[in-house]
Amino acid sequence: GRGVEITGVRRIQDEFLLGNLRVQTARLASFTEIDSALYEVEAILGSVDNDHLGDALNNFFNSWNALGQPPINSSLKQDVISSALSLVNDFHSINDSLDDLEANIEKDIQLEIGNLNQLLDGVAEMNQQIMSAEASGVEANDLRDQRDLLITQISEIAEVSVHEREDGSKDIILAGRTMVARDNVTHFASTYTETSNGYKMTIVTQGHSQEVRLSPGKLEGLMTSRDVHIADVRDRLDSLAANLVTQVNGLHTQGRTSTSSGVAFFSGDSMHTIAVNPALENNPAMVATGTTNAEGDNTIALAIAALGEAGSGQSHGLSVGDEYRSLLTVVASKRSSYEFSVESQQNVVETLKTKMASVSGVSLDEEGANMIKFQNSYNAAARMISTVQKMYDTLINMV
Repeated sequence: GRGVEITGVRRIQDEFLLGNLRVQTARLASFTEIDSALYEVEAILGSVDNDHLGDALNNFFNSWNALGQPPINSSLKQDVISSALSLVNDFHSINDSLDDLEANIEKDIQLEIGNLNQLLDGVAEMNQQIMSAEASGVEANDLRDQRDLLITQISEIAEVSVHEREDGSKDIILAGRTMVARDNVTHFASTYTETSNGYKMTIVTQGHSQEVRLSPGKLEGLMTSRDVHIADVRDRLDSLAANLVTQVNGLHTQGRTSTSSGVAFFSGDSMHTIAVNPALENNPAMVATGTTNAEGDNTIALAIAALGEAGSGQSHGLSVGDEYRSLLTVVASKRSSYEFSVESQQNVVETLKTKMASVSGVSLDEEGANMIKFQNSYNAAARMISTVQKMYDTLINMV
C-alpha cells in the first residue's frame, strides 16, 4: 500500500584514496608541464644530428681554417666575417626564442593563478551553503560532491591539503598557507621581482610580497620549467658564448696586420650580447692571420680554427662545438626522462581512479543484475497475490 520510504542517502568515499589521487594528479600535471617545455626547448635548439648553431660554429671555425691554408688568400677574410655574423645571429635567435618561451610560460602562470582563485572562491561558496544546509538538518551530499570536484581541480594546479571542520566546511591549504577557511578566501597573485638578470614573475598571496613556492601541480611545473630547465639551458649557452669570445679574442688580439694590431674579434659576454667587432665588419682586412705582418704567417688563423677541435675548449676538454652538442644531449635526455615520467604517472592516476570507482562508484552490471532479481521477485509475488485473490473470490461466491 504505502510503497517504499527513503530515510536517507549516505555518501561512501575513501578519503585516503581521494587524497592520494589528488597528490598523484598534481604530480602528473607538473611532469606534463615540464615535458611540454622541454619539447619546446628541443625545437628551439634542434636535434643532436640537426642543429643550426652547431653548424654555424663548424662553419665559423672552418672559415678560419680555410683562411689559414697557404698561400694566404686575404679575400677569404670576408668569409670569416660572414660566418661570424651568421653565428652571432644564431645565438641571438636562440636567445629571442627562449625569451618568447619564457613569456608564454608566464602567461600560462597568470592564467592558472586566475583559475586557482576561481576554484578557491567556489570552495568557499560551497562551504557556506553546506554549513547553512547541515545546520538546519538538511543533507548536503550534492553540495559536498561539488566541493570535492572543485578540490580535485585545485589539485591539478597545485598539491592541496584539506582539513574538514565539525561544521562541515573544509579548509584548503596550499604551500603551507590556509587559502580557504570556512567561507573566507585568500587569493594568489603574480608580481615581478628584480633579479641580477632583470625582472622575473613570482607568485605571492594578495597583500604580501614574499614569493610562494607551490608544491607539485601545473603552477609548480611551469615555474620549474622556467627557473630550472630553461634557466640551465640559458646559462650553458651564455657560458658557451662567453668562452667563445674569450678564446677567440685571446688569440686575435695577439695578431697583427699592416694597419692594425691587438684588435678584439668579438664583444659581449653572453648569447644576447655577443657581436662581431664593427671595425672588422666594416673592414675585413683588419682580420689577423698571424702574429706578424709577414706574408704567409697563418699562426693566428690556424690557432682559432683549432678551437673547434676536441680538447681545445675550457669545458672538460670539449671544443666549443662539442660543448653545444653536449647541451643538446642533456636536453634530449631530460625530455626522454619526463616523457617516461608522464606515462608512468598517468598509469598511477588511472589505477587510483579505478580503485575510487570500486569504493564509491556504481557498477552498472551489478545494478542490472539486481534489477532483474528484484523484478523476478516482484513477478513471483504478483502471481501469488493473483492466486490468493482468485481463491478468495471463489470462496465469496460459494457463500
